[in-house]
Amino acid sequence: MEKNITPNNQVQKPSFWKTFVYVFCVLVIFNAIFGKKKETLPTVNPLTLSKRVEIERNLVPFSTESLKGNFNSVGLRLDDVVLKKYKVSLADDAKNVELLKYIKDEDKVDEKSSYIELGFLGSNDNTSFFPTNMTKWKVDSKSQNSITLSWTNSQNVRFVRTLSFDEDYMLTVKDKVVNNSNINVEFFPYARVVQSVDMTKQITSSHTGFVGFLDGNLEEYKYSSIASSKTREFNSKDGWLGFGSDYFMTMLVPEENNKNFTARVLELSDPSIPNPNGKSNIRQFQADYVRDMISVAPHKSEEVVSYVYIGAKEQNIISQYETKYSIPKFDLVIDYGYFYILSKPFTLILKWFYDITGNFGFSIILFTVLIRALLFPIAQKSFKSMKKMKAMQPEMKRIQTMYANNKQMMNMQLAMLYKKSGVNPLSGCLPLLIQIPVFFALYKSLVISIEMRQAPFILWINDLSAPDPTSIFNLFGLLPFTPYAWLPNIGVLPILMGVTMYIQQQMQPMAGMDETQAKVMKFLPFIFVIMFGGFPSGLLLYWIVNNILSILQQKFIK
Repeated sequence: MEKNITPNNQVQKPSFWKTFVYVFCVLVIFNAIFGKKKETLPTVNPLTLSKRVEIERNLVPFSTESLKGNFNSVGLRLDDVVLKKYKVSLADDAKNVELLKYIKDEDKVDEKSSYIELGFLGSNDNTSFFPTNMTKWKVDSKSQNSITLSWTNSQNVRFVRTLSFDEDYMLTVKDKVVNNSNINVEFFPYARVVQSVDMTKQITSSHTGFVGFLDGNLEEYKYSSIASSKTREFNSKDGWLGFGSDYFMTMLVPEENNKNFTARVLELSDPSIPNPNGKSNIRQFQADYVRDMISVAPHKSEEVVSYVYIGAKEQNIISQYETKYSIPKFDLVIDYGYFYILSKPFTLILKWFYDITGNFGFSIILFTVLIRALLFPIAQKSFKSMKKMKAMQPEMKRIQTMYANNKQMMNMQLAMLYKKSGVNPLSGCLPLLIQIPVFFALYKSLVISIEMRQAPFILWINDLSAPDPTSIFNLFGLLPFTPYAWLPNIGVLPILMGVTMYIQQQMQPMAGMDETQAKVMKFLPFIFVIMFGGFPSGLLLYWIVNNILSILQQKFIK
């Protein structure tokens, strides 16, 4: 509420411009939180990459409770993994989410492979000494969740790799180097994940691209930023790195062994691979690390352990891995944003309510009731203050009329009236100010929680993480056509939000506002309907229930 009131009979109406500035500032803050972030990236010299070669395929299938795919025993590249529990859409014939994919002929299709590779770099150029991506490994044993393979070079140095999956998303890779020769064996263990990306489909609700926790810092770079500055390097003793989207990720985790490693992220480019039709929207990016050198004395052996996370960003599973494998700050792989301190506990509360109700829609309703209960004393005090202000309106209008030409005296008299009545003119804004961080934190919880993805509520709401699918432009589905994509999303939920917001606004006094400012404020529900129409249905459900509870609380005070 404004203290400096301009009466209606004055020529100048600064209240309108103050309102305009206020709305403008809200939009600027909104854009700062949800808009694109400017990234400052370290730069290093780009790498020279070898030409792509065709790799022989000899597949070793595997299947767990959560994953299904194939290893290629030639080169031990993991390039075929799908998630059993997640579909790409709600369609009946939708395919499972595919995180790693093999493309046979990248020259003829506008698509490239995504894969994970772990190996050894030698201290010399002898490519026959260490296994490469062309090496044919022998399958020694295979069980339901474990595969052991081996390869022996011409110097009688034996390499044994055991790949073990758990019931969720972690792959444990144990590499044992047995030196049966008479010379020292020196090598640098490495791992890399290569991700193919359609650059035209990078509009997401959270960070999409490279993410890593390296040298005690969270590093995040969008694919577009990686493409523009090519390569960047990091040195660390522990941590993790890889690529993530809204709900899924492929991460490399070196075992914590107090040894340094060098991590990198870059865009792969090979001029020997032509792009179909002259230009391709599909581009490849690589995240990798190379550990410090390991030396194996003659007739000795050394073991190197690495972890690979391939799967969904399920918070409880990530937290378990963080503790089990001593992975530092692994929960930061979920992009909670600026309101991390609120978004994470909100997500846990929503899941707890879901365990009770079995429906995330009812979970959001219970969550809203909980928030209103916690804020009840503040809201109660605010509503009582607004009730007093409504009773003060006749006296306020009298003062405004009497001191229309003396603004200083008018403000002084109004201040004395507020003090005499025991009313704080800004008290009505306090509940709204508290709701802003709650609103933004809940937004993050809804759009990045994998459990909320494709979660149905009731009736037409089949995905609480997506906007309301109905539209006023085809009479909510009664007319047989799909509205144009450029039209605003104005469905049932946005309209209900606008209606409840309007009712709530009508119950609040417009004390301290002139006629122009009051009209602008009354127009805000319509602006909010358009602005929030494209937001997740779950967030609109929260806003509607919050408005209804606020209306009931104001009725109770009356």
